[in-house]
Amino acid sequence: MNDAAVPVVMVSPLMCFLVGLLGALSATELVRVAAVRLRAVDQPGGRRLHRRPTPRLGGIGIAWGFACSLAYLSWVSGHAGPLAHAAAQMTALLVGAAFMGAVGHADDRWGLPSSAKLAACVAGALVLWAGGWRVDSIGLPGVGAWDVGAWSLPLTIMWVVLVTNAMNLIDGLDGLASGVALVACIAVLLMPGAGAAERAVAVALAGALLGFLWFNLNPALIFMGDAGSLFTGFVLAALALHAPAGAAPGWFPVVPALALAVPLADTLHAIGRRLLAAAREADSPWAFVRSAPRRMFTADRGHVHHLLQAAGWSPRRAAALLWAAALSFGIAACLCVRAGLPGIAWLVVMVSAWSWVGWRVSLRLRRSPATPEVLAPAPVSAFPALAEHAEEPAPDSARAA
Repeated sequence: MNDAAVPVVMVSPLMCFLVGLLGALSATELVRVAAVRLRAVDQPGGRRLHRRPTPRLGGIGIAWGFACSLAYLSWVSGHAGPLAHAAAQMTALLVGAAFMGAVGHADDRWGLPSSAKLAACVAGALVLWAGGWRVDSIGLPGVGAWDVGAWSLPLTIMWVVLVTNAMNLIDGLDGLASGVALVACIAVLLMPGAGAAERAVAVALAGALLGFLWFNLNPALIFMGDAGSLFTGFVLAALALHAPAGAAPGWFPVVPALALAVPLADTLHAIGRRLLAAAREADSPWAFVRSAPRRMFTADRGHVHHLLQAAGWSPRRAAALLWAAALSFGIAACLCVRAGLPGIAWLVVMVSAWSWVGWRVSLRLRRSPATPEVLAPAPVSAFPALAEHAEEPAPDSARAA
């Protein structure tokens, strides 16, 4: 390596982050103004809790900052850069992410049937799998890995749909989804074994998310919308497929699940909650089979951020608490890859601590008069796991758009 190349290699990660940050800051402000003129705003009232009309096209700012950062890296590093060395994988990721962002933007502007968004997630997963972002093995860190063989494609589709959907569902408070996603990006950067291309993508997305977060903190000036949640969730799903593969045999699915613990736990809790409700309603196995799809695809306000608000937490405190939870489990993911046993010990401590927090919240919920209203189901919607974001209360916003 010659001397002229050293500054480029050392400065590029920081510069990529700053380019993504500045790109998202400038684009989000422009999008915020344009969204008002296009009437792409969430109006208050009904099940929504914000007080004034708020633009919902913030995902465009995230995507622009992300694209600017990667474009800068490609320009600086040229044919010797990490993106060029993984051209097929990066092409698949960028094509899939652009497609998911476009689908989310169309839904934000005109509304799409939830079946179309589900099909889009599956199509994006197929693009990732064809480009080399795939589940090749499953296992446990320190124990071993087992090849999945022909199950690679269905497992990849399931993972991408689950993570993308989870980010969509967690976007219910100002700054929550963008903050949790930022923590996941940082976890990827700290994991040993992540390739240069994965680190470049994580740096670019982290810068874009931080730039957007400036406008999305409570009280939010703009929401990321489905364009932002689908785009961000898709990129994170891809990163989680490859991040620590070089350093931890058997890393999937435990390590990426820890890095994305908050949105995944919320989504799995929603699935279990709705299946349990269907079981309680049914008086026979056949009745359960008939009622389970209706319950599974019925939106409610039982997500973790709803429960925290029902227990008396302000939007800012609830978001900060969930950021802290995401950070603690992100640290556990990194430690499990780097240190093994200390990582497991930290994980046990964190599970115990957050279980105690959950118990305290449940005690407050039992005394809260808002609890029955929070758990009441909304009208039935097909595939609401992908459409629910549009039906759930938008984040509380006090400033004019």
